[in-house]
Amino acid sequence: MVAPSTADLGASSPTPLAVGASIGGRFAIDGFAKRLGEIGLYQAHDQKTKRPVSVWAMTPGALTDAQVEMTRRAVRAAATIAHRDLVSPFGTFVLPSPAGATLCIATEPFGELSLGDRMDALRKAGAGYTLEEAYPYIDRIAYLLGIVHRTMAHGCVAPHLIRIEGDRVRLAGLGLLTPLVVANAVPLHYIAPEVRNGAMPSAQSDLYTLGVILHEMLTGRRPHPDIPPSSIVQGLSPAFDVIFENCIAPAPRDRFPTLAAFRQALSAMLGPAVTPARDEDEIPVEFDLSAVHGPPPPSGAFRALSTVPVGDDIPVEFDLSVDPLASPGVSPVEAEPRATDADLGTLLKAVTRNDADRWMFAHNGLDHGPLTARDLIAAITRGEVAETDLVTNMDTRDARKLLEWPQYREFVETAREKRQSAARKAATVEALAEEGAAKKSKAIIAAAGVFAFLALGAVFWMTVGPGARRQRTAAEIDSLISRGELRVQTSNIVLLPPPPPSARRSGGGGGGGAGGMSYEAAMSQAVDYNFGGAGPGGGTLNDSEIMRPLNASLGRLAGCLGDGSARQVQLRIAIGGNGRAMGVTVANGSAGLKSCVGGVIRGLSWRAFGGPRVGLSWSFGF
Repeated sequence: MVAPSTADLGASSPTPLAVGASIGGRFAIDGFAKRLGEIGLYQAHDQKTKRPVSVWAMTPGALTDAQVEMTRRAVRAAATIAHRDLVSPFGTFVLPSPAGATLCIATEPFGELSLGDRMDALRKAGAGYTLEEAYPYIDRIAYLLGIVHRTMAHGCVAPHLIRIEGDRVRLAGLGLLTPLVVANAVPLHYIAPEVRNGAMPSAQSDLYTLGVILHEMLTGRRPHPDIPPSSIVQGLSPAFDVIFENCIAPAPRDRFPTLAAFRQALSAMLGPAVTPARDEDEIPVEFDLSAVHGPPPPSGAFRALSTVPVGDDIPVEFDLSVDPLASPGVSPVEAEPRATDADLGTLLKAVTRNDADRWMFAHNGLDHGPLTARDLIAAITRGEVAETDLVTNMDTRDARKLLEWPQYREFVETAREKRQSAARKAATVEALAEEGAAKKSKAIIAAAGVFAFLALGAVFWMTVGPGARRQRTAAEIDSLISRGELRVQTSNIVLLPPPPPSARRSGGGGGGGAGGMSYEAAMSQAVDYNFGGAGPGGGTLNDSEIMRPLNASLGRLAGCLGDGSARQVQLRIAIGGNGRAMGVTVANGSAGLKSCVGGVIRGLSWRAFGGPRVGLSWSFGF
C-alpha cells in the first residue's frame, strides 16, 4: 500500500506517517487506512510479534500540552480494561514536528466495517432496523459499557466506533474522548449535553448516546424532543417512548440510573424473544494463551521510549520492556488474575493452572471438598456455593468468603446474572401463559360471533360507524353491547417504566378527566409502600389482575364514545399500591370523552399490593 500524499488527505488532514516509519522502534506503519475527522488512522504491525495494530495520528499541534497529558492519562486507564470485544489502546507516543507535536495512539486493529456503515447502507435503501434487529447491537454495547464503567466512562460512543467483525460487536475509542472531540471525529449530537458543555462524562452520558443511536437505527433520523419514536415507526409500542425518554432526558439525573436498568427495561418490553448480551453462561472452554500473547520477551529486549519530559507520576508512553498486549509488569504465569481485566476464558485458564484438590467450602454448616479450582467454579455456576460461604485454600490455610477471592469473583457475578436472567424469563413465561389463557377465551367468544358478522357490521354502520345519523347515549351503547350487537375490542396491556422526572414535571399532556391527576403527575408523586396490603399475590399486579376490572367495565367505557369524537382510545394508567387509580392520561378524543373515561377508570378497584404503583398503557374501541 502506498502512503497517501498530503493533497490526497486534504489540507486539514494530519501529516501522513511514511510507510515503513517505526513508532518507538516497535510499531511499523504499513499504510493509511481512513480518516476520522482530523485524525488519520494507519495500519501498522508490531515488529516483534508481527501482530497487526492501528495507529491514530492527530494533526500536528491540534492538542494543547494539557490535552495531551489528559489523553495519556485516559489511555493508561483504558489500557487496563481487558475484554475481547473492546478495541483496547496500548499507549501513546508524541512525534515532534515543526508544526507542533503529533500525538499518536496505538490500539488493537480498528477493523473494516462499522455499525455506521450498515446504518448508512440501510438509509440509502430507504430502510431501517426493527427494534428486534437493533436490540442485539444496543444491548451488547450496553453490556460492554457496563464493563468499561468499572474504570471510566467512554463519553463519545458513535456508530462508526461500534465495529462489526463477523458475528462480533466491538467498541472502539476508549480513552480517546479529547482527541475525538477536538478532531471533530464524532458528530456532536451523539455526545451528551453535559459533556458538550465541558462536564466530565458519566455512565448517564453514555446512556444518552445509546438512546440517540437506537433512535437513528429505528427511524433513520436524529431524535426530536417533540416527536415520539412510536409516531414515526409503525407498530412501535408506546412503552418504547417512555424508555427512550429515560435515555435522552436533558439532565443526567433524569435518565436511567444505570445501564443495567436500561437493559432490563428494554428486554422486559421485548419479552422472551430476545436474549440479553453476556459472555458464555457456562464455564468457557480453555484458550491457548501462548497463541494470544506469545512468549514473554527477554528482559531488556527493548528500551523504554519517551520524547517529552514527564513527571514522576507520569510513566513513559510505551514501556517496551514487555509485550504491550500482555498484562503490564508481570509475566503471564505469575500474574494473579483480575476479574476486571480478563474475559472468562482467559481467567479460567489462569485459575486452573497447576490445578489440584486444594479447595474446600462450607455451606449450610457442611464442609465440601477437597475440590479442584475447576470443580469449585462448576459448583459456583450451579449455585451450590453462596457468595458469603467460607472458602479455604488447604495449601495455604487461607480462609475467606467466596467474594473475597479475586480469581473467583467474575464467576460469582456471572452465576448471579444467570440466575437473575432465569428468574426474569420465568416471570415472563408465567405472565404470557396467563395472557394466553385469556386469549383462548377471547378466541372462543370470537368464533361464536363469526356467524353474526354481517349483521354486526350493519349494526356498527348504523350506530357509531360512518352511517350513524345521530349520536348514541351511553345507555344505548351499553344496551347494544349487552345484546351482543356491538363488540368492544381491547389491546393487551403494556407495563411502563416511570417517565423521567423532566417529563413528569411537565405533566405529560393528555387529559385524564376533570379534576383528576394525569398519569405523568401520578408517577412523579412521592408515595409510601403499602406494606400491609401485599396480599397473597405479592408486591405487584399481574396482567390478569389488571385486566379484570377493565374488562368488567367495558360497557361503561364504550358508553363514553357516544359523542363520536373517537372510535379507538389510548390511555395510560397509574395504579397505586392501595388498588385505586392514582392518575389517568387519555391520549385522544374530546374533552367530554376524556372526562368520561377518566371518571370510569378512577372508580375502579384492584387488589392492594406491596409496591408503590404500577404504570401501564392500554387501549379500547369499537
